Amino acid sequence: MNETVAQAAREAGDWIVFGAPNVTRGGSHIGSPSAAEMVSRGLCDILASDYYYPAMLGAVAQLRAEDRAPLHALWQLVSRNPARASGLADRGEIAPGQRADLVLLDWPEGAAPAPLLTLRGGALAHAARGFGL
Repeated sequence: MNETVAQAAREAGDWIVFGAPNVTRGGSHIGSPSAAEMVSRGLCDILASDYYYPAMLGAVAQLRAEDRAPLHALWQLVSRNPARASGLADRGEIAPGQRADLVLLDWPEGAAPAPLLTLRGGALAHAARGFGL
C-alpha cells in the first residue's frame, strides 16, 4: 500500500504484489504508489489482475512501451513469479517438465499485443477466429 511496506517486504524476502490496473490506469485509484514506478525501482514482483483480468497483458505492454524493464523481466511479473508465490513449481515458465500453459501473441512493434492461441497443459484451449492450425 506504500513504499515503506514494499521495502520492508523486499527486506523480509516476501513477494511484492501490485495491481495491473494500477499500471494501465496510470496510477492507483486509492492513493497507493504507482505500480509502474515500483516496477522500475525493483519493488514489484507480481502484477495481479485485481478486478480486471485483461489488465495483466495491457500492463506488460504499457511497461514495455515505457521501457520500464526488459520484456523477459516484465513477463515474469505475470507468469513465473505468481506461480512461484502460489507454490506452483510446474508452471510459469517455458522449460522442460513444465505444464506447457502458453499464450501465443501477435505483438507487432509499437502495437498492442493480441492473443492468438492458448495452450493449457499442452492442449489447445483457445484459438482466435481466423487463426489456422
